[in-house]
Amino acid sequence: MKNQSLSRSEQVILRELQQDGRTTKRALSEAVQLAPSTTLDRVRDLEARGVITGYHAEVSLEAVGRPMQAFVSIRVRPKTQQVVDSLMDRLWELPETLGIYIVSGDVDFMVHLGVSDTQSLRSLVLENIANVEGVVDETTSLIFEYRRKHVVEPAS
Repeated sequence: MKNQSLSRSEQVILRELQQDGRTTKRALSEAVQLAPSTTLDRVRDLEARGVITGYHAEVSLEAVGRPMQAFVSIRVRPKTQQVVDSLMDRLWELPETLGIYIVSGDVDFMVHLGVSDTQSLRSLVLENIANVEGVVDETTSLIFEYRRKHVVEPAS
């Protein structure tokens, strides 16, 4: 999707919905200073244009038994579309996978995992990553602290 120019009201709508996706239409229209029907039309237009791609609930990893997070850096060979797609599918199916990144540089994949403890992490890496066909190296890094921006401002 190419960069789209967003009006001031669209930017306010995006900021408000990213801060609280469950905000009421009334509160949203007050923040944007537009009529509720106009605000709703703008939201629907942002959705139709693919600017807003979905809504979700933020879940505490600790509350669901996955307080430990790690990144696993993976190198693959041969780096063919088939090997990359196969590994991507396999990693995505793991319940511990929080995100997958295909990157440039010394490694090919970065996988963000959420696990219950170090033993679970060890078993996961050994059984489901290190021995997968095409994986030639993997390095695991524990995440001690994690912050993620929930409001993404449009590029200027």
